[in-house]
Amino acid sequence: MAGEARRERLLEVLRGRETATVDELAECLDVSRMTVHRDLDLLAEHKIVRRIRGGATLQRSLVYESDYGYRGRLCLDEKRALARQAATLVEPGMAVFLDDSTTSAQLVPFLLDRRPLTVITYAMQVMEQLHKVEDVTLLALGGRYEPLVNGYVGIVCEQAIAALRADLAILSSGAVSGGAAYLHYQEVVSTKRAMMAAADRSVLLVDHTKFGKSALYRFAPLADFDVVLTNSELDAQTQALLRDQRVNLRVAEEGLVQPNQPTLSVQ
Repeated sequence: MAGEARRERLLEVLRGRETATVDELAECLDVSRMTVHRDLDLLAEHKIVRRIRGGATLQRSLVYESDYGYRGRLCLDEKRALARQAATLVEPGMAVFLDDSTTSAQLVPFLLDRRPLTVITYAMQVMEQLHKVEDVTLLALGGRYEPLVNGYVGIVCEQAIAALRADLAILSSGAVSGGAAYLHYQEVVSTKRAMMAAADRSVLLVDHTKFGKSALYRFAPLADFDVVLTNSELDAQTQALLRDQRVNLRVAEEGLVQPNQPTLSVQ
């Protein structure tokens, strides 16, 4: 098995179990322990996996966010509920920024009933879904491709954002703590801040599992967003505290969420 294909297979194993030892991975891939060590070192260097004693994990830490494909499979019902609610803020004719988050990606099928639209994004997953859709003008932001977020980031991307103006920015974050949103990667912070600055209104989508968590980089205070949208599983005490802090918190409606079109599949 070629190196790239072998490492993708290794990631698939980890996506299924979150954590595995070197011996387990060697057995699953039918390769030597030394080969697994080399592959894990390379993936860890690019922050795609996190090395632990005797193996590796996809579980997040303060400085590491889970692999994009793994995150895309987590809390799907909650993400779809947030996406459906966020779509009600979008009106035909709007220009909308979408970030790289797997939560924002779930918004795409719900936007099809809101056409015509202009969608501006650096997220590959959104581009792939919308590039052939009628009545959607897709503005793809350039930059350096970053597999960690499956999108394009950096100064080229930020300069492109600064040259545009949108009605709405729909964003997400990896963690919420102390009344602020946090992210794991510095370049993503500056990209999302640029989107906020270039939009008339901004919306933050964060399911209840993000609260009480932290990451290395402070993104923005929750009160800076025009709307913070979460799901009903966020405890009542936290909801009341945020509203006391003048956060415009909204709770997504519960129930089965299925758009007219197939929901997004994150690879």
